[in-house]
Amino acid sequence: MKAAPASLLPSAAPLPEMVRKFFDPIRGPLAELEELLKGRCEQFDPGVAACVSYVSANPGKRLRPALVFYAGAAVSGRPLADQSEELLKAGLIVELVHIATLVHDDILDGATFRRNRLTAAAKWGPEISVLLGDCLFAHALTLAAEYPTPFVCRRVSEATNVVCSGEILQTQRRFDLALRRPDYIKMIEMKTGALFGLACELGGFLRGAEPRRQDELREFGNLLGIAYQIYDDIVDLVGDETETGKSLGTDLQKGKLTLPVLLLLEQIENGEHQVVSSLLLNEHGNARAMLLESLHRHGAVGRAAAQGMEYVDAAEEKLAGLGENEGSGTLRSILELLRLKLAAFRA
Repeated sequence: MKAAPASLLPSAAPLPEMVRKFFDPIRGPLAELEELLKGRCEQFDPGVAACVSYVSANPGKRLRPALVFYAGAAVSGRPLADQSEELLKAGLIVELVHIATLVHDDILDGATFRRNRLTAAAKWGPEISVLLGDCLFAHALTLAAEYPTPFVCRRVSEATNVVCSGEILQTQRRFDLALRRPDYIKMIEMKTGALFGLACELGGFLRGAEPRRQDELREFGNLLGIAYQIYDDIVDLVGDETETGKSLGTDLQKGKLTLPVLLLLEQIENGEHQVVSSLLLNEHGNARAMLLESLHRHGAVGRAAAQGMEYVDAAEEKLAGLGENEGSGTLRSILELLRLKLAAFRA
């Protein structure tokens, strides 16, 4: 089976020219964001600050703050390098929520590495990691409450609730062979789409977008998040840990049935269905290798990638009302890059 491409916006490896084109204009704002994050880490109790700094210091993609900046520029027409203090703070808020979800995810998944470093759970254990994630959620809400309008805090609270609810639903449905595609899509929209949508919505709101445009940006983010999560789930199945820098195969180990697996279960018939079901329930020592062979033979990964591309197309439709400028062009470039990443799995 074809190895997965590297992660969407890798921070360590040389960036493809296509990524440089839309990421370089916000290097300045992202550097300011890092300084803001560093300053906020210092506001925690000294015994906690080191933990917060550790999980925050490995920046990864910072894709969600970038979406705040891109969406704001898309509705205002301002240069991407021109980011207000309000937008920088909004970027910090969504990143803190994201980091908190990663800390909790790694506990649930039993992951040892993320971005080539020990996870918080592997370093300090689950007890401290649970509380660390809680601290990050709380701090994000504290920041959101600093805005003069209650809109930001309300939307951050609502989105955080949706994200956590999505995690609960997915945890409840582990090893559940009755799971269907609509259930899966609902869960990943909650888990990933909600935060992408929040980032885009806040960017538009803070740049004065009318409510209808804010809704379109939120819907764009939701659809982008679904497509991104489908891609990420494919990578977890067939990716290369040396390229992604994080533990892979955790979805299968923890009984998370993702889109390629669900498509496979829909396609195969009784005898093979029983075999694959037993593999998913971890009844064989070499279950992963056997399942990958079945996924490959039936083309389930390629079909999952094709469905991911459908969500990319749907997201692009939500940008139709935006004028041509640096921000909207960058949002379209992100879609094109994700489309290319997904297309690689269809080969």
